[in-house]
Amino acid sequence: MSEDSLQKPVPWMEGMVPTLNQRGFMSETMERFSMAFIDYASVCGHEALDMGCAYGVATREVLERGGSVLACDMEAGHVEILAREMPAEHRDRLRTAVGELPQADFPDESFGAILCSRVIHFLTGDEVRLAIGKMHSWLRPGGRLFLIADTPYTGFWFSTAPEYERRKASGDEWPGFIDNVAPLLSKEQVPDGMLPYLNPLDPDILRRECEAAGFTVEEAAFTGRGGEPDGNQHAGIIALKG
Repeated sequence: MSEDSLQKPVPWMEGMVPTLNQRGFMSETMERFSMAFIDYASVCGHEALDMGCAYGVATREVLERGGSVLACDMEAGHVEILAREMPAEHRDRLRTAVGELPQADFPDESFGAILCSRVIHFLTGDEVRLAIGKMHSWLRPGGRLFLIADTPYTGFWFSTAPEYERRKASGDEWPGFIDNVAPLLSKEQVPDGMLPYLNPLDPDILRRECEAAGFTVEEAAFTGRGGEPDGNQHAGIIALKG
């Protein structure tokens, strides 16, 4: 498929755009932790990293406010669409890369802010730990990490929430981990591109892993979908590198 023929898919439902690699959806409406990243990245004075950017909903906002962004996604088509659609006046402040966590690598102390939204619940526990450690090294001193993850209270895996709560109470390190998501899907079939497992997270786990990586946590909380301020569908964190 040529770059010019790539098109952003029609939303599956209002505000939810399917990814090209069938790894889920990009929400066109951002929750408050992503908005906090936009506010900070726009004025921090250093390039920001949007890790797992999809079609770049957060990247576009930062660029429109005068910031600079390296937009990185595992799907080359996503960043191609983003670069093609970017207005000419912002292109000199946009860089793109293809990569995925936890394999991606960038030079130490490269970024003033990092957003990683709705990505790390696709990682195993060991991979979450490795990815957060890498992002700590990529940030400049004084930089901030903004993480958003799906929780056990959303999506097709909502029915697993009681088991997550039981496992968490018993001290399970990764209580939301689902080793086989197929039975939870409406068609009981994992789409091509989707992983067979999922690792929904909560604010306590994000706090634990960020602090273990050397961050100072400024806020960790549940939040709703998109623009909904209340809810527990997502877990978010803002963490400072000292």
